[in-house]
Amino acid sequence: MENQLTVTNNSDAQIIGMFLDTKSRRSRTTADVYSGVINEFFKYVEYKAFSAITYADLVDYSNYLAHPDPYRDPVVLAVSTQNRKIATIKSLFKYAFKIGYIPFNPAEPLETQRVDHKIAQRILSDDELLAIILAAQRKSLAHLLMVYFLACTGCRESELAQLMWRNFFIGPGGEICVSITGKGNKTRVLKIVPSLWDIIVAYREAEGLTSKIDPRNKSAFIPNRFGNNYSRQTIWKMVKECVETSGISKNASPHWLRHTYATSVAQDETANLWRLQHDMGHAAISTTQGYVHIARGMKDTSVDHVGYLHQIEKNIFSSHES
Repeated sequence: MENQLTVTNNSDAQIIGMFLDTKSRRSRTTADVYSGVINEFFKYVEYKAFSAITYADLVDYSNYLAHPDPYRDPVVLAVSTQNRKIATIKSLFKYAFKIGYIPFNPAEPLETQRVDHKIAQRILSDDELLAIILAAQRKSLAHLLMVYFLACTGCRESELAQLMWRNFFIGPGGEICVSITGKGNKTRVLKIVPSLWDIIVAYREAEGLTSKIDPRNKSAFIPNRFGNNYSRQTIWKMVKECVETSGISKNASPHWLRHTYATSVAQDETANLWRLQHDMGHAAISTTQGYVHIARGMKDTSVDHVGYLHQIEKNIFSSHES
């Protein structure tokens, strides 16, 4: 593991190791993140034995996460980060209780905080998205390919960063497809629209790369000057460059393209919600439903059915007119 466990009890260390093994089956990165949170927690409770940890200890840790700490980086944790850490500890205690290592689960009543839904504020209009794409086009084919790929697939920048040329293939109907590996090492297949494929071919030919689909070709999809994949951080930076030169006022990031894609699909009432869940790589359908709520919810909301508004508005406007 990337983070070495720092518990004093050998039995505790063994249980935690077993727990992390269950997470590493999904993703080594996930297991490393869990290990870091667990180390932080046991350090906070001064390396108490597993069986001696109480609900009060867990509440204290939750409060520690919720308050600024000048010795922590970052000093103030986002609510989503706090929730992720609490969820990790809850999962650990649930596992220990399930296998009979502890007689009861003190973390069971511990609650996470409600996260404000900010997706609605991170959606681009058609004109704003077009402005970003045009800005990318002015910069380079690589910028254009990155921005347009994210806009046409709804992928995460981390998924684009690990994409290889062998991930592309021709589907049974002759369409160009790509296999995406997302969170938890789960794969999904997406269709590449013709306009995106044209940009892919133009970019690769300009770089002296083959545009012929070949499952044996292990080269990077969008290689940097060393022939390796662009990192997630570099992709993020390149997209931000396009946003900054596009002339739009929003401080958009690559994830805004993902939100915009999902919301645009959800606006179409004939769109298949389960298909959208698959294409976005959402583990839970509730995440996908959030986009549907945003996209369709404002068309017919509670305020549209308030009976007294018509009478009030009629009197207000009639008095103003007279």
